[in-house]
Amino acid sequence: MMTRLPAVAMMAAFALLATATSLSARPLSSIKERGRLLVCANPNALPFAAKKGERRGVQLELAQALADQLGVALEVGWVVFPNQIFAVDCDIVLDSIVDQQAQDERHVKLSRPYQQSGVALAFRPGVAPVASYEQLPPGLRIGTMVSSLARVYMGQHGIATIPFTFEDEMVEALGRGEIDVAAVSPATIGFYNLTHPQAPLGTSMAFAGVPELNWAVAVGMRKADDALVDSINAALGKLLDDGTVRRIYAGYGIEQRAPAP
Repeated sequence: MMTRLPAVAMMAAFALLATATSLSARPLSSIKERGRLLVCANPNALPFAAKKGERRGVQLELAQALADQLGVALEVGWVVFPNQIFAVDCDIVLDSIVDQQAQDERHVKLSRPYQQSGVALAFRPGVAPVASYEQLPPGLRIGTMVSSLARVYMGQHGIATIPFTFEDEMVEALGRGEIDVAAVSPATIGFYNLTHPQAPLGTSMAFAGVPELNWAVAVGMRKADDALVDSINAALGKLLDDGTVRRIYAGYGIEQRAPAP
């Protein structure tokens, strides 16, 4: 089995990518001349991306749709460990978290947001979902990603949790009844339910009122020129308007949620 990268580590890798100033940035004209758009992705991270199998993942399907709009081919730079990013000169990174301060500090430009994401709670079959984390009854076995914001936040509010390294392992443990609740991304829950229709997990956006556990995502472009940003935004607009983005997410059991204004 190919090594997987935890979600928090992948975010750190993409942050490093944005600060890799020794690599030359590519403006739109260079991408057009080369005829390829290079995207960074994890080779074993469904529903987001995969190198093997029939499913390419949401990020790669969306990246392909963007490349088609630009009239170029799509090339994938596979990133497993953070230190590998220095050998991959990517043009774009999908699912970059919209954060103006980080964007300014890392000299990375972002497209318009295309999806609202964050942390949700998944419940094993037989455990009734609650609307808010504050309503969780005592005694539940609750899984969280190790060193995640959700784990820290819940600990600050007196909620004990069990650490996991990978989200897919956590929801599998949830499905087997080894834990009762898991704090994971809505995408992970949706994909699990798509692939386990006989015993779907309950779900709740139980942190809806917690800003640090909710965020919008966009296309990250490392030191792109204005022409590339404008072209990606125009392409995204078309893909959102004609339902392509919604259909890509739906193919993985994920709801496409409009970013908060």
